[in-house]
Amino acid sequence: MGIVLNGKEKQRIVLLDLLRAFAVVMMIQGHTIHSLLDNSYSDSTSLIYQAWIFFRGITAPLFIFSSGLIFTFLLLQNPFSFKNNPRIRKGIVRGITLIIIGYLLRYPTINIFRLGESSYEQWLTFFSVDALQLIGVGLLLILTIVYFAKLIKINLSILFFLLVLIYLFTSPHINSLGWENTSIPIASYFTFKYGSIFPLFPYLMYLFLGAFLGVYITNDNLSIKKSSFLLFILGLGTALVFLLFFLKNNFEIDLYFNALMKIGVLFILFSIFGLILRNVESLPNYIQSLARNSLWIYIIHLVIIYGSPASIGLYQIVGKTQSAGVSGLSAFTMIILMTIISLGIDKLRVRKNKIF
Repeated sequence: MGIVLNGKEKQRIVLLDLLRAFAVVMMIQGHTIHSLLDNSYSDSTSLIYQAWIFFRGITAPLFIFSSGLIFTFLLLQNPFSFKNNPRIRKGIVRGITLIIIGYLLRYPTINIFRLGESSYEQWLTFFSVDALQLIGVGLLLILTIVYFAKLIKINLSILFFLLVLIYLFTSPHINSLGWENTSIPIASYFTFKYGSIFPLFPYLMYLFLGAFLGVYITNDNLSIKKSSFLLFILGLGTALVFLLFFLKNNFEIDLYFNALMKIGVLFILFSIFGLILRNVESLPNYIQSLARNSLWIYIIHLVIIYGSPASIGLYQIVGKTQSAGVSGLSAFTMIILMTIISLGIDKLRVRKNKIF
């Protein structure tokens, strides 16, 4: 179903679909290769390996950034008042669902009556915050922020931009606070200390950056087809990356450097995709499908690779023992498999709609 603009059905904004689909593909290959590639290939002198590590580090910010952008854009499209906006209920359900699924994927045991037998390490894994919990909390925060911004008449663009700056500059300090006296389920949302992969600080920064851009695109739907706007974003991202490259040794805190570098690369990817797609009205069905079913793909490929409370995955069976060629071929195969599954999900969805 297309994106609704001004109450009328319009073409899907292909740039947003491509961003999400690209993030999904990068996520699949990153997880697959990381779980299979032998440790002997972890060569800090290899340009190929270092390039792969760098772009793998961009995948999560890209996925989070595109989630904030798309969610905010769709939320602000609805012409109804905020309280009557059907996207509100969907957003709340989506946010809570993502949080629950995030925990279920790391549930310590298949038997809920034997939870007491779970080890301390298993509980740490269960309470660690991954991408789904992060995005789920982020979507609920965006809904709350938009509600109060409209209530007290605050400019949303300024508000989201300020939040990006706040998360950028406070994250090192939040992470280093003493969280020992805070319960682990709560502390895991604010620090890496207990094994969280994506705590709220700094990763919500990328979600709010996407929300900031989502507000701008909402106010000017055609901006992402304007070469002037896209070239400005490209120039901004390129300048930021080059500036950071020359100033790297001046950063006392690595988090600042890494976060700003990733923002620069996100701007470059966004603008390049936008320039390529300026005159493209639609994407191939399989790309739209990957974008549409990103949650299902995320869940299914994680279960196949890392297992679940009820099953073991490739990582447990094969481990990090494979050559670069085998790992690369496995990643390609996994991308094809997930594409086929995604198209199958679309067919099931159509069939279900026909039945009801």
